[in-house]
Amino acid sequence: MNTPSPPPPRLAVFVSGLDDTPAGRAAVALADALRGRGYGLDVVAPMGGGPLRATLHPGIGQIDLAKRHTGTSVLALARIVAERRPAGLVGAGSDAGLVALAAARLARQGTPAAVLEDSPPSGGGLRSSLRKWLHPRAAAVVSGATEPEDAAKLILAAFGFAEAIR
Repeated sequence: MNTPSPPPPRLAVFVSGLDDTPAGRAAVALADALRGRGYGLDVVAPMGGGPLRATLHPGIGQIDLAKRHTGTSVLALARIVAERRPAGLVGAGSDAGLVALAAARLARQGTPAAVLEDSPPSGGGLRSSLRKWLHPRAAAVVSGATEPEDAAKLILAAFGFAEAIR
């Protein structure tokens, strides 16, 4: 008797917006790379609009948090993580990465979180302090300049998916 294999784990990618920005393009490219590797995927944004929305594959879920700003999305994202229990959460962009890391901690589900960071913020201030506190807790911090396929492999390996190396 042949037992059906379980569906692949579902992941979530949080991005500040689906506007035509480096972080938006990196999020879409990463989503395509992860989907191409057979993973279920949801792209989560504070507001769902933007020109890159139409470029997402129809098999990729889209979640609009109905928030105006990335920074005010942390509690809504934590609720999504707690309810949907993705196998991993990726924040695409510096601010989105911080929000994703904080939301994963607030959800208290043990969801691993990673950051696909376009460029580290300069200077001090609150972002710098949050970065110093949250980044060591990330499963991975990957440069946005990394090729999408390589970024997907690094992130999946950090999440503990052994088949990611292939």
